[in-house]
Amino acid sequence: MKKKNRKIRLSQCMIVKNEEKNIRRALSWGREIVCEQIVVDTGSTDRTVEIAEEMGAKVYHFAWCDDFSAAKNYAIEQASGDWIAFLDADEYFDEKNTSKLLPVIAAAEDMSRPGKVIHAIRTGRANLDEKGAAGVIDQQDRVFRNMKNLRYANRIHEALHVSGGGTYECLYAGDELIILHTGYTAEAYEETRKLERNISMLEKELEENPHNAATLAYLGDSYMTMKQFDKAKEYFHKAVSYGMEQVDKRVGIEVHVLRSIIMLLALYNREPDPAQEETVRELHRQYAEVDSAYPDGDCYFGLWLYQNRQYEECRRYLESSLAKMREYKGNIPLYMNVNLKLIYVQLADCCRQMGDDQETVRNCILSLGVDKYYTEPLVMLLGLLKAEAGEAASAGGTWGLMSKLYNLTALKDQMAVLKGAKLTEFKALEERVYNAMPPQQRRAVQEALEKKRGDEGT
Repeated sequence: MKKKNRKIRLSQCMIVKNEEKNIRRALSWGREIVCEQIVVDTGSTDRTVEIAEEMGAKVYHFAWCDDFSAAKNYAIEQASGDWIAFLDADEYFDEKNTSKLLPVIAAAEDMSRPGKVIHAIRTGRANLDEKGAAGVIDQQDRVFRNMKNLRYANRIHEALHVSGGGTYECLYAGDELIILHTGYTAEAYEETRKLERNISMLEKELEENPHNAATLAYLGDSYMTMKQFDKAKEYFHKAVSYGMEQVDKRVGIEVHVLRSIIMLLALYNREPDPAQEETVRELHRQYAEVDSAYPDGDCYFGLWLYQNRQYEECRRYLESSLAKMREYKGNIPLYMNVNLKLIYVQLADCCRQMGDDQETVRNCILSLGVDKYYTEPLVMLLGLLKAEAGEAASAGGTWGLMSKLYNLTALKDQMAVLKGAKLTEFKALEERVYNAMPPQQRRAVQEALEKKRGDEGT
């Protein structure tokens, strides 16, 4: 392992079990900037330990006792650095973020002073799906000082805690540092059975404190990931019920209450039964009481209203959620970020239902700005544009707008616009798309479409 002279000594720590698919990458990102790599194995039966030793890590063994904090604190005890980067085996910094890590730690040291020490650096974390695309981004405190009074607490969903009555302080660097996380894809869950393990440990926590809103919320998360939605609802409702009584008494509990409310609103959107309206409205009221600045509450309430054809009220809340999103500075991840194209298209439809064509067009364009191959907003947009004076015959203005949204010399973009033109029977636009194609390509596309129609007719 290469060592360089630095004022800051950074130890990399992790606890592992059967991570032979991830361990090499997990140990690769930090090799040039850390003074040591500490791997605590909790019972691997694959090549995890062998690979870690080959890569020069210090490997320790810990008898698993259904307590993540105990294992992590054991790893911390082995570290000699001034700071610790404690990422899981399925997490890593890419090259760009790795280069920023030590300067951010230096900034945290510069900001510390007697009486107010920066204990940790709060980074972003992008959860990657099976295709490597980033979904929800949350915040994590995975880089922290090596201090005797700073340790993990809680058997599962462990968090850093300052003992002795000190106030925990962190430096927010979520805009600069992003951890990439692969471990909660469906494949990873299936391989490692993390959900069953988590539920078992959370149930033990619940036996000790049956009214703990955080534990109830985490159980709801686990059952939701397992697609046991009724069970998830049960635990989220309990988390909200007990948590609303504790919001003014327990620091940090509002995060778990708020998240449970949002998850419930998302679940009620799966089957938007009008008979559930009273329950949904009460959840929205509770959301506003806990944290009305958080955008997702208005968003998922608006989406439920849309599915129940309450268009005017839906428009109000979706517009409110988008305005709040632009101003939001909090640390709770925004789930609406991964649904923006749907939010814009449903808002566009609300505007269309209310006769506001200008806002319909604007929101269709915003939806296509998120995903220009999304058919629904394109069809809605072309339907309106075709009705403009002279457009059905010439498509002149429509072609100009399409040229701004699409690269109309690229086949994929041409085919997207062609599909929209055919679905709206916009013949003039269809002709313009064909005319933009080279003759040989045009014939090939027309023949392929004719064949497809023939196949569908048989």
